[in-house]
Amino acid sequence: MKRKLIACLVISIMALSFMVPLKAADVYVAEPVNVVAEEEVGIAPLSEMTRIYWRTYRGQLQFRVWGIISGRWLTDWTDFT
Repeated sequence: MKRKLIACLVISIMALSFMVPLKAADVYVAEPVNVVAEEEVGIAPLSEMTRIYWRTYRGQLQFRVWGIISGRWLTDWTDFT
């Protein structure tokens, strides 16, 4: 019984000796991050996604481009030749 108690005590001391106590000087504070203001970078435009609509008008095939992002027609009806 005495041997088990001494063995547990020795193992506990060995385990605690691996833990390094921290002093106030050992604690590091992270450097502040430079935050760039939105005005400096600017807003990056998204590329326009488009959809092409086709029709036959007076026997002539025509197309028109719709801007999905902007929500408006980008071209007038154009003859497809």
